Amino acid sequence: MFRKFVFFLTLILLCGLTITIGNAVVVEVGFLYLGENGPFSKPALEFAKDTFSTTELGKGDIKSAKFKKYAVVWWNEGDTDPGELSNAEIDAFLDYAESGGAILLTGSAVRYATTIGLEDAQPRGFAPVADDGSNVGIIVLQKTLDLGLVEGLENVDGNTPQVDDWIQLNSTGYPRIADYFDSLAKNFTTLAHVWERGTNYTDRIAAFGYWEAGDGKVFSMNWRLPNFHANNKSIDQLHQVTDNVINWLASESAYLDVSSHGKLPVVWGNLKNQR
Repeated sequence: MFRKFVFFLTLILLCGLTITIGNAVVVEVGFLYLGENGPFSKPALEFAKDTFSTTELGKGDIKSAKFKKYAVVWWNEGDTDPGELSNAEIDAFLDYAESGGAILLTGSAVRYATTIGLEDAQPRGFAPVADDGSNVGIIVLQKTLDLGLVEGLENVDGNTPQVDDWIQLNSTGYPRIADYFDSLAKNFTTLAHVWERGTNYTDRIAAFGYWEAGDGKVFSMNWRLPNFHANNKSIDQLHQVTDNVINWLASESAYLDVSSHGKLPVVWGNLKNQR
């Protein structure tokens, strides 16, 4: 009996260590969209539900207390522009972010960085295009590697990404776009440069990086990058980089749930130390 108990305890500890080493924490994501759930937005929501513990949010959920249930609030607008926010809704985003929350903005949701006061400039905006034959992606910086944002991806030559490598995320077309072109963004931390066909835009578009908001972060993955449309033949790469970004944001979030309920203390102690 004693041997069986020791074996069972060892098995539990090994499972716990596997969870710790593998960093297998379930990330609670609140996925918000206010416009149409069309061919650019719907597959993004489906990916979020398949990959994270995702709750679909709507306009009535734009409340600070609601947002604080999630490690990351992902706001995606791929099909239509939903219009302006009320002052109360602006305050909800700011309170969540400034208190340590993490927000991911994709598609035309990026324009609200100006609305909520993270930027002074007015972004450009374009309607979505399903197919234009233009492939785009990111150019790896040292900090891209340091933060693990390109883990599991391949560069355009099929190799593990290194600094200055080009990675394709989108094979054609683009969602509804908002961007801060030609270095208009002034308070932005760039985590990767971007390219289109053979053109290196360096950090002129503020397409991959974040703004700081109090104790939190608001990440922008915009321009042509977040194209979740079925036409995108590089969708696996886009899925992987989005997974990496959300997991990194969650690790930075004050609202990552690392409660010890049903978990070994060694596992959750490790996760807490990652913040």
